[in-house]
Parts: sequence; structure tokens; C-alpha cells
Amino acid sequence: MKQRILFFLYILVSLEIFLYSYTQVDLNLTLSRSSVWQIIQKSFQNIGYFRRDISSGLFVGLLTSLTVLYIWAVGLARQGKLTKVFFWRLVVTISAILLFSYPAFSYDIYNYMFTAKTILVYHTNPYTIIPLQLTGIEPWLSFMRWTHLPSAYTPLWILLSLPPYLFGFGVFLLTMWNMKLLFASFYLLTTFMIGKILGREDHKNKFVGMTIFALNPLILIESVVSPHNDIVMMGIAMVAWYYRSWLALAASVGLKLMTATLFPVFGNRKWALFAMLAGLLFVIRDREVLPWYWVWIMPFVALLPRSRNLFIISLGVSIGLLLRYLPYLYLGNWDPPAPEAKLWLTLIPIGITAIISIWHEVAGSFSRSS
Repeated sequence: MKQRILFFLYILVSLEIFLYSYTQVDLNLTLSRSSVWQIIQKSFQNIGYFRRDISSGLFVGLLTSLTVLYIWAVGLARQGKLTKVFFWRLVVTISAILLFSYPAFSYDIYNYMFTAKTILVYHTNPYTIIPLQLTGIEPWLSFMRWTHLPSAYTPLWILLSLPPYLFGFGVFLLTMWNMKLLFASFYLLTTFMIGKILGREDHKNKFVGMTIFALNPLILIESVVSPHNDIVMMGIAMVAWYYRSWLALAASVGLKLMTATLFPVFGNRKWALFAMLAGLLFVIRDREVLPWYWVWIMPFVALLPRSRNLFIISLGVSIGLLLRYLPYLYLGNWDPPAPEAKLWLTLIPIGITAIISIWHEVAGSFSRSS
């Protein structure tokens, strides 16, 4: 009975996220020439751009719902009450719904698409041309970001991005959904490989770890709703981990360099977590903390499912990072006081979960000593 309720609520929230995502469609982007669709799109954009108080409230409500459901799902998994069939039916259904959502919180997917378009349509080298050079020719420039720079992506990633564009047949929405399908596939692959690794190393907690990863709110948002190629990097890293394949790990590094930190600790789950965290700290020394960076860490949190404190703190970080979107959703810009608000919105959930974790540890110590 609890599984059915959980399934129903997750599907309901996923549909709400799907609808909410279209409130964030760029004002310069028309997703369809259909007059009916354009009326619908404008009504959704009215909420996202002109009723920002409502939009912000909806975002907080959806994030709260995802968090509550996530805690419940992990709790059921720890009790052994999530069956294999139920878990996969839930995760695949959520993925299928969110696949068709608009990438509401990031424009990176359009840069992925444009890099492929540069090669397949304009027959030019994405490393030597900047998008702005196509001003007056390329309609996507009206809503893209980072148009003043050449491609920053690796050749391996660019190669992977070509089929989704090719099979979009020049239709923008189909191309976008194809690209999102690629990311959703690697999200599912990462989840599957976490299960394979835990099946070998900690079988009792296999579905706990899979649930910790797959239903984490940040993972769902940053890997399926507004996806980034970090999930592709981590999916291949998990394949490398299971098969002890240095070649697969090299392929992961070939997508994005972060998993290079795994080479010295390959095969040790705890040290891998520390290595990725060290890599994350190194990266954010002189740049902004971006929410999807946490995608690098969560697979290794999931591979240590026995640690409740690690789960609690990772949830606090996930919530804090997702709340970094809130100032922009409310204000419509990143000008002051947005930077300060973003900082506090990140730190408060982390601080709360750190306190909960310490309390949990102290209470556990008293319980064991009595």
C-alpha cells in the first residue's frame, strides 16, 4: 500500500515539475509555430516572468515535495520495502515524464545542441568559431548563452552529441528531447551500475544506494530536467568502477576531466568519495559553485548506503544547491541582493543537516553505551 501511495505522489509531483518547467521558457524562444501552443506557452511564461512571487512559491513547494518523498523512499528502502520491480517502474516512469520537461534552470543543453549544429549544418570547427560569428544567420543566438566563446567541450562529448541532433531532423523540440533522452539514459545507466556495484560489495543495501542516488532531488533536476553532461561522465565512471576498466575510466575523463581524481583510488569507495570531494573543492576555489557539480559526488554517496549521516548531509547540500536558483526566480536577475541570498540559501540547509547529523551521532553513541 505504501509503495502505491509513493508511486502516485511521485508521478503527481513529476507532472507538476513538467508543467512548471514551461513557465521558464525563454521569452525569445518559440517552441512551436502552432497558434494554440503559442497561447499556452505565453500563459505559462506569464507566471515565470511576470508573476515571480507565484513562480518562486511553486518552485519551493515542488522542491519540498521532492525532498519529503525522497526521505520517505529511502526510509522504505532501508526497511526492505521497495521491490526491484517497483523501484524500476517508479524510476523509469519519472524519467519518462521529466524527459519531456523544459530545461528550466540551465541553457547548457542549447550549447550542446549548437555545437553539434556547428558541425552538421555549418560544417565548421566548434573550437575555432564562436556562435556570434553567425549573427544574422543563426536564429538560436536570440536565446543562447555563452555565445562569445568557442566550444569548451571535449571531442568525445561532441561526438556523443551528434546523433541526437542528427535524428532531430531539424525540428527544435525533437532535437531537444533527443538530447534529453541521451542524458536520461545515462541517468538510468548510472543508477543501474550503482546497483551492480552494491550487488557485489554490499548486496543487503543495494536498493538503498540506488534510491539514494536515483531519487535525490538534485540528481533528478540536474540530470533529467535541466541535464548536464556531468551525468554522462559519471555513468561511464560507474561502468569503469564495476568492470575495473581503466579504459572506461579514461573515457569518463575524456568527457570531463573531473573523474581523473579516481585513478589513484580506483576500487576503494570511501577514498573515491574523498577524492571527488577534493576535486570539487579544487574546482570551486576560484569559480562559482554550480548545482550540477554535486552530480560528481552523489554516486559515491550512494555507494556508501550504510552511512546515514552521509545521506543526511548530502541531502542538505542537494537542497542548498538547488535553492541557489531561487533568487533568480524571484528577482529575475543576479544583481544584489541575489548573491548574498544565494549564499545563505545554500548554507542554511547544509548547517541544519549538519546539526541533525551530529545529533544523530550523539544519540547513537548514548544508545550504544546504555
